[in-house]
Amino acid sequence: MSPLDKNKVTKKILFIKEQKEDIKKLLYEKKKEEILSDPWLIKGLKYSLQTAVEAMIDIIYHITAKHFNKAPVDARDALNILYNFKVIDEKELTLYSKMIGFRNKIVHGYEEVSPEKVIEIAENNLNDFDKFVKKIKENFLQ
Repeated sequence: MSPLDKNKVTKKILFIKEQKEDIKKLLYEKKKEEILSDPWLIKGLKYSLQTAVEAMIDIIYHITAKHFNKAPVDARDALNILYNFKVIDEKELTLYSKMIGFRNKIVHGYEEVSPEKVIEIAENNLNDFDKFVKKIKENFLQ
């Protein structure tokens, strides 16, 4: 088992927090209608959500590889490794899997993600990133 690079994990956590704060600032400064009517704001919002989830995935891959000496085949497999080692529970497995699914829809265009859905997620689900960060800190950065 290789040692976990805590500095790398911490940098990814800081990136997630930056994206989250940028999203919160946008939602505070602009009305929903303004955001919906500006395709560039929607694209930026999508990008911030996407890259925050990608940072989560990077953390998950790093932990599964370095701490558990496992090579996941994809992000959901990596989540299952965390679940099997009791780092996350079933509810968290489902939640983080949905976040990865949202990211996949944006990146791969499996289906159109409406601007309204992007704003809904930004308005209602940013705390999911906090739950993830807290779990990682408790288990790996103490």
